Parts: sequence; structure tokens; C-alpha cells
Amino acid sequence: KKEKTLVFEVMRNLILCCVLESVCLGLQTKSYFLKVEHRGIRRGATSVRENESIQTTKNEVMGMLESKEFPEIIVKTVEGFFETYLEVLMDIGREPESALPVLREYLGMVEEQLKDPYKFEPYHKAVYTPQNYYDMDTRFMEPLIDMDDSVVLGHEHLDEIKKQLKNGDNVIFLSNHQTEADPSAWSALLDRGNEAWRDDEFAKNLIMVAGDRVTTDPLAVPFSKARNLLCIYSKRHIDNPPEKKRQKQLHNTRTMGAFAKLLAQGGACIWVAPSGGRDRPNYDTGFFDKPAMFDAKSVEMFRLMASKVALFKKTHFWPMAMLTHRLFPPPPKVQSQLGEPRIALRGSVNIAFRPELDFDLITAPGCIADNFPPNCTDDREAARIIATQAAYDECNLAYQALLEDAKKRNSPYYP
Repeated sequence: KKEKTLVFEVMRNLILCCVLESVCLGLQTKSYFLKVEHRGIRRGATSVRENESIQTTKNEVMGMLESKEFPEIIVKTVEGFFETYLEVLMDIGREPESALPVLREYLGMVEEQLKDPYKFEPYHKAVYTPQNYYDMDTRFMEPLIDMDDSVVLGHEHLDEIKKQLKNGDNVIFLSNHQTEADPSAWSALLDRGNEAWRDDEFAKNLIMVAGDRVTTDPLAVPFSKARNLLCIYSKRHIDNPPEKKRQKQLHNTRTMGAFAKLLAQGGACIWVAPSGGRDRPNYDTGFFDKPAMFDAKSVEMFRLMASKVALFKKTHFWPMAMLTHRLFPPPPKVQSQLGEPRIALRGSVNIAFRPELDFDLITAPGCIADNFPPNCTDDREAARIIATQAAYDECNLAYQALLEDAKKRNSPYYP
């Protein structure tokens, strides 16, 4: 009887193990296809040649990393980053080894940054010599961006914007922000996009307001050096660490001085994300359903800077939105430390422009009686909130239009 019971227990455990193994295999398979479908491309089994090709390239990449004296956190981040980058190349039918020259160049720039950290001035101008960072950025990003699925909505506004800049006026774009690659996204769309909006000089002259993450992280610096930047410490990171808060505030004051000088000279085209950082996915759905809310103090600051030069240089505010989070998707939550994971995915670049904002018209009405006319205000704080909400609402309208357009055209990246 004891022997029968023992046999029964053994058989039951074997059956349980088989069931668990089956479940695990199913989950792994589901996870695999979810991962691949997330890129917008479903791949089947790769051929032996493809496996050999990507493994050979990975080995060479590892050889590059081992030849550098990188901190462990950098090595681990680059390993995952490059592995997904090479997978993108395989997905679009390119030989992985074709990326070796630009990956080698990029790693050399990272190594240089670790050995001799580059100090970004409050107003940084793109570096083209002796190393052409703009060219490296363009070549690095090219396979990741699907130009056939990329769009610019409201591109007719670009003609008016260019006319304003040509007349010596300033233009400030009030936008959301989704990925570290947003500056590259602009360039790709204006360098290689549809002829209706193509203009590489416009992309090169654009000035981005950039937070300290992209000017201090060694993996981000090579891309940041390719851009014109107004470098600030964002409200999300200015208090960390506390002992450097005063130093960061002084740096931001110098940046605002450089900003004012640019506006006074005229013809400045500046992109800023008043939210102070990248959009994050909805916690419950994992979907980027709307832009992060704009910070009222940031919007007010840019309005104030524009008003100081208004007597001799006019500044135009244009609301816009970007749908780009597929490229280097941000982590779900804000991280205070450097070294966040990086994943390279292929996606399209989508930008939408809304009509110019007239903040004077939005905030000007004084109240004759309580809340009459509607939205009137005699209170500066209330005016600041009204202006911010108006700018955000326009950005959100542009963003929702991008989502709807992606849905209509059956975009494989933004369903």
C-alpha cells in the first residue's frame, strides 16, 4: 500500500511538472510575440545565417566594450542598448555588421566623455568639428526611424513660422516631450521627410531647451553635442542633491540670460517642453494617452522673457505635439539617478502644429463683473493659470490628432 501511494505521489508530481513546463513555455512564447509585436513587426524563426550574423556582430561589439575601461553600469546599459539596436537592423532586413562603424564611433565619443567630461555652457552650439556629432547622430538614428509612417500635421503653419523668422521675429514652440531622441526626430523629419516640409537648415538652426539628464549622462552626451541647446536643470532634478541646489539655480539664471540675449538679437527658433520632462505612460493602461501637464511657472517665465524684448523684437508662441515615444521609450517612472535602461526600437516620427497662440488676447480681459466676460481675470496668478491651460489644451489637441491619424492609417507603431 505504501509503495502504491509513493508511486501515485511520483506520478502526480511528474504530471504537475509537465503542466508547469507547458504553462511556462506558453508564457515565454507569448512574451516573445508581445515583444516583437511591440516593435510593429512580427518575426518568425530566424535562419541559421541570420543567427550567425547577429552573433558575430554582438561578439565584435562586446570586443569593443571590453577594450574600453567603462564602468560596469555603462557596460550593462550599452549591451542591452546595442542588442536591441542590432535586432532592429535584422527586422528591416539589414546586415547587423553594417552598423559597426557608427557604433564604434559612438563608443569612442562615450569614452572621450568619461575621460574628459564635456562642460556644456548655458547656451551650447552644435559641434561639427573636429568631430561631426550631427553626422554621427543622423547615421545612428537612420535605421530606427520609419520615414514612410512619419507625418507632420498642420505643416502649412511652417510657411508662416519661417516667414516670421526671416523677418527677425522669434518663435517659441510649446511642446510635449517623449524621448531623448526628440531632437533627432526633428532632424529626421526635416532632413529626409516629405518635400512639403523638408528643410534641413531649419532643423540645424533649431534651439532646444534641454535638462541636465542629457548633458551629464555619458551615453546621452554625444547626441546632445549635436544640437543647439539652452541647458537648464529641470524642476524634477534641481533639488537633488540638496547641497548643489544653489549652484544649479545660478546656472539656470545664466541660461535665462543667454535666452534673453537670443530673443533680443531676433530670429531665434526655440523648442521647449514646459512640463519639465518626458511624458509617461498611463499607470493603469501603459498607454501614452495624453501629454504631461505644463508647468505654469515655466510658461510664465517664457512669456516674461518675450515681453522684455517686445518693444523691438516680437516673439510668437506656437503650440505643437510630438508622438515619438517608440524611439528609446522612457522608463515608466522618473529616475533621479543616471544610468537608466535604454532600448532601441524602430518607430515613426509624428509632429503636429496648432495655430499661433496670442497670450495677450487670452489673458487680457479684465472683469466687468464676476467672471464676465467669461474667462476674464484681474489676477496675475489666475492669468498665469489661464495661459498655461490654453497652451496645454492646444498641445493636447495636436497630440490627440496625431493619435487619431495613426489609428486611421493603421500605424504599426502607435495603434
